[in-house]
Order: sequence, then structure tokens, then C-alpha cells
Amino acid sequence: MRVVVFGADTAIGRETVTDLVFRGHRVSAVLTDPAHAPADWADRVHLHVGDPLDTAVVDAAVAQNEVVINVLCAVRNWRRSNLTVNATPAIVGSMNQHGRTRYIGLQPAALFDHARYPDTWRRSARLLWRGWCPRLCREVATDFHSVASSALSWTLVRHAPLTEGPSRGVRHVGMTHRDVIGASITRTDAARFLAAQALETSYICAAPAISN
Repeated sequence: MRVVVFGADTAIGRETVTDLVFRGHRVSAVLTDPAHAPADWADRVHLHVGDPLDTAVVDAAVAQNEVVINVLCAVRNWRRSNLTVNATPAIVGSMNQHGRTRYIGLQPAALFDHARYPDTWRRSARLLWRGWCPRLCREVATDFHSVASSALSWTLVRHAPLTEGPSRGVRHVGMTHRDVIGASITRTDAARFLAAQALETSYICAAPAISN
């Protein structure tokens, strides 16, 4: 498959690109600075260098690929607090324009604003997150609705807090409003799960949460 990764200059973006290459996909990476590309990407990853809010950059990346993976939510820069909110609709619009349908995104599981939780602990955690990070909660909800309201074959992967370290395997996959999800997941495992969705069909139009 021809797969493009937006946010490839983030840690999880680089991991995702590397895993996609390992799986045999033809991979493109959208990044703001070519210096952020690891040396082992040479001759194996096609680079699209530019701002992910630049429509020309987005169109070029989307037009040349069949699957889009968006990990821009991993960009933590106070100057670009609305990066995902602005970039996701542009990516979705470009996919519609070019007839691309497979979209895979990434979101922090704890921040999603579920209206109903089955237990007191998760209802309390939801209220705490809304109090601590109201802007980020709004951004995550806006990003979700931009994708879920589209006609794309989308999957939004919600991750527990990311940790460093070697792969431990994804132990839990479920829905945050009904299933028990663990407290963390390694960045390597999250990237591998994202890369696997390029050919996976189990979670079309779903938002599975993952953890170790």
C-alpha cells in the first residue's frame, strides 16, 4: 500500500513510518524539516517537506497515496495549539477531492469527552481532565467530529499515556466509554498498532483505545 504519515517528525510519527517500511509499504512522510528524517529513511521514504496547514503540501501528499495516517495531535507546541483542529479538516477535504477513503488518526484516550461512563472512577477522571485541560479536550472533540462526520473509512486510535521502552505488546483494545483500558502504552506499541491499521478492517468507523 502507498501510505503517508502526517506528523512524521514527531517521535511516534517516526516510529510509525519505520514500522510501515518494515511491513513493506511504500511510505511517504510529511514533516516540517528534512533534518528530522532519520538517516535510515534514505531511499526508502518519500519526503514531503512543508507546513501541514499548507494546502499544496497536503494535496501533494494525499494525491500520491492510498492511506493517510495523521499523528499531528502528538505535536506539543503552544504556538500551534490549534494545529490538529485546522489540519484535519484540510486533510479530510483533500482526501475527498482525490478520492482517497482510508484515514487513520491518533488521539489521547483520557481527553475524549464521553457523556456517559459506566463507573464513578471514569466519570471523575473525565471531569478532572476537563478541568485541567479544557482547550485540549475541545481540540480532541473537534478533531473527532471532523473525521467521524465525514464519509471516509476512518479509524481513530485512542492511546493511553505514552511511555518509553521496548515493545510489550498491545494487551487491551476496547472503547473508553465501556471497557477497561490500562494506564499506559509504549510509543513503539502504539506506532505498531497504527501501522497495522493500514490493512486492518476490524475498526473501520470506530475509535478503539489501546494500552499495555
